[in-house]
Amino acid sequence: MSYTKSEIALIEKAISFLVKQYSITGFNKKPVIFHSLKVAYSLIELNLDAEIIIAAILHDLLEDSKVTSKQIQKNFNKDIARLVEAVSFNPYIKDKEEQYIEMFIRTKKAGFPALAVKCADLLDNSNYYQFERNKKSKKLLLDKLSYFLKISKEELKDFLLYKELNSVYKKQKHN
Repeated sequence: MSYTKSEIALIEKAISFLVKQYSITGFNKKPVIFHSLKVAYSLIELNLDAEIIIAAILHDLLEDSKVTSKQIQKNFNKDIARLVEAVSFNPYIKDKEEQYIEMFIRTKKAGFPALAVKCADLLDNSNYYQFERNKKSKKLLLDKLSYFLKISKEELKDFLLYKELNSVYKKQKHN
């Protein structure tokens, strides 16, 4: 898919917004900017719509910075803000398992665009699972992957990143 000049401008605006906002208010120790760009790029390679790419670029801002959904809506649009909301944890849910289940249900309700962003996000994050030494934490990560794979199978079964994530899950499960 080739993007229009206006779509390219919005994608570049999203990158600038991510870098600026995360630099000012970000608080996660992982490389959020690099991760977000990798997630977006994996979706660009699959020729997905610009709106999905923009949501992928912004997908961690609600969780890992002080950026609000209203700021995303103001700078982009309501649909992009809704996608970012759909793939973000609810911070008021403290139990990690309940948190990811609730988020995955919202992601599924938001449809293919949100599922694609979350799939790309999980696939990139899975690169770090091998470094998790705490058995309880590793089990939670694998349970999270398993749940996502199960809940999104119908919509994503033919999606390349879903197939890759499923393969990673099977390998990690046996390690």
